Amino acid sequence: MVSTEYIPLAERDKVLFDLKGYLLFPAVLSAEEIAPIKEQCEKMRQDKESLPPAERKLPGGAASLLIDHPAVMRVLHQVIDDETEKLRCESCFFSYRYRDDGHKGWDPHAGGKSVNPNYSYQYHDGKIHSGMTRVVWELNGVEKDKGGTAFIPGTHKSNYRKQLNLFDERDSGVWESYSCPPGSLLIFSEGVRHTSCPWEQDDPRMALFFCYNHINVRHHKPDFPPEMLAALTPERRRFFNEVYHPQFDRW
Repeated sequence: MVSTEYIPLAERDKVLFDLKGYLLFPAVLSAEEIAPIKEQCEKMRQDKESLPPAERKLPGGAASLLIDHPAVMRVLHQVIDDETEKLRCESCFFSYRYRDDGHKGWDPHAGGKSVNPNYSYQYHDGKIHSGMTRVVWELNGVEKDKGGTAFIPGTHKSNYRKQLNLFDERDSGVWESYSCPPGSLLIFSEGVRHTSCPWEQDDPRMALFFCYNHINVRHHKPDFPPEMLAALTPERRRFFNEVYHPQFDRW
């Protein structure tokens, strides 16, 4: 059972997120926590009908423990809002990649300052405001420069948004990748320039991508079936509330 308590984000991590636009936390999940999530994802991939209806769509089923995992919440409270009620989970999908799978694997996008609330990255009055924030759970290990996600660090604050494609070649010397064991957690601002990478490992990539935003902003069209939402605990179901401005909570 995942504890609902968490250690606040360290000052070093806050500075690092602001500097680079992403954070990596190795081996957050244990092997015992990973196993049922991988089993669910494999059934979704190969035999979805074998699952109960509430578990055929992420983040239902075993994956639901990741919605409000303490390791995620302590970051989102620093970069989106410090009140859980003002956080929305607006999409979740499973990425399964294997060597020579035909996926082009290199597609740089985003980066640069933006007034779009879904991509805007601001620092105001001692607080980070990260717009859309992406959370990735790596269920299998990732080797450096052999898959996973790559970033051009700091580009979430770049003044030359339209010129960032000058560095889009993989060997341009500015891309940064990572290695991590199974169960690791990657969190990044959607505003930082990033890309998937060709998968060059024997074990497949199994990763769950969550998207979080502020309660008064929406980017993705809602796509969560009612049976999945009904099976969640009330505390987790609130992450899927409709968009509204929290000022109306006072009325």
